[in-house]
Amino acid sequence: MISFFSKIFVKYIVWDFDGTLYQNEKLGIDIKQFFYNKCQSKLTIKEFDELTTSYGSWSSATSSITNISEVDLMDECDKTINKSLYLQPDKQITNLVENKLSRYKHIILTNSTTTEVTLCLSKIGFKPSTFTKIFGRDTTQLLKPNTEIYTQITSYTKTPRFRHLFIGDSIGHDINPPRRLGFLALPIWEINQLS
Repeated sequence: MISFFSKIFVKYIVWDFDGTLYQNEKLGIDIKQFFYNKCQSKLTIKEFDELTTSYGSWSSATSSITNISEVDLMDECDKTINKSLYLQPDKQITNLVENKLSRYKHIILTNSTTTEVTLCLSKIGFKPSTFTKIFGRDTTQLLKPNTEIYTQITSYTKTPRFRHLFIGDSIGHDINPPRRLGFLALPIWEINQLS
């Protein structure tokens, strides 16, 4: 819950990318299948789903089974699946960010790469100037929910934690970690609280 008081003091909205600024069921199915294929000889799909729930992501679960680094798995997935081919212009989300929430500065924090995000943002219809910075796994050298990422963000913004609002689709990766550190955070399905 974001109070009126909190909304006044928020300066930066930090957006997750995948599943937050776009949603595409077919893309989700294909990405899940990519990770499952890496470990299907060791797990049933039900076991994979249970492991994913435990680890919080398909990539993390797959890494735990295959002993391949999560970053290497994500890099291979990016080379195999071009996310931008799945995306269409989305006037609803672009209008929300660029118009209704224009009083805030916008940043992206993602486990995707900055190159991939930039290409996808264009496909969705965002103006290049909408986001002041993209913190991708290639620039942070970290994956969410590693808490060191949040220090990188405040070093960039030079703004106190309570003036940042994190928005994402994963309670375990996007919402709880910043909240534990004193940031505001809101699941994407509660975004109407800002309007």
